Amino acid sequence: MEGSFSTIPLSDVVAMIHANRATGVLEVTSGRLPLRLGFVEGEVVGGGILDWEGLEAIATFPLHPPEGRFRFKAGHLRGTPLMPFKLFIGEWARLNDQWARFRSVLDSPSRVLETPRAVEPFAVFVGGRSVRAAAKRWGVPLIIAAERAWRGLREGDLTKLRKYAWFALRIRHPSAWRTQAGIRNPQDLTVLLDGSRNLGELIQSGLSIAQVREYLIERILSGELEPPGRGWLLRDLLWELEAEQTP
Repeated sequence: MEGSFSTIPLSDVVAMIHANRATGVLEVTSGRLPLRLGFVEGEVVGGGILDWEGLEAIATFPLHPPEGRFRFKAGHLRGTPLMPFKLFIGEWARLNDQWARFRSVLDSPSRVLETPRAVEPFAVFVGGRSVRAAAKRWGVPLIIAAERAWRGLREGDLTKLRKYAWFALRIRHPSAWRTQAGIRNPQDLTVLLDGSRNLGELIQSGLSIAQVREYLIERILSGELEPPGRGWLLRDLLWELEAEQTP
């Protein structure tokens, strides 16, 4: 079974799989964002965005995408339902709504925020920290950290820095050394991604955030780059791009 969201909404596709008690994998794309859902007898047993798995990842994908395609492949699969189907759909919708609200002031949870005052709950942001890193420090789900950041930004306790969590990543392109031998353009990111510097250092050397972001999106989607954490990275990069393109 496959088709387009222009003819049938994603929510109806998922409901149909549930009603038919089907087992298999549903692969979905909306824009450049992929999602994978595993079903056992119509119940969702797992899924995610590339290697970022679980409900936290699933809920960042729009339940009602305006465009996109889907493909369901029946096959043997095992697993325990994440939660009862109706509860799962309700949670997905609720978290979708929350992300839409929080992103009115926060382009992505990779964004680094700062506060000048070590006052709780924002003391973790002294010196600058991303929302994703704050979630780990607080020991809370990402959506809870995003809500705290949203409140802090709205109330003036936090400010946004022009930095992102992914600046700290050291990613090596598998062709970096081969490309260096015949280098033509010293700004070629394939050459520069040799693992010797993190992405933030490359940006400090003169590359633009937009250039690095678009390169990462394209190469992750093509499979050229497969760094650990590429699922959350792709999700955040696409959110950031969407925010920049929204007037």
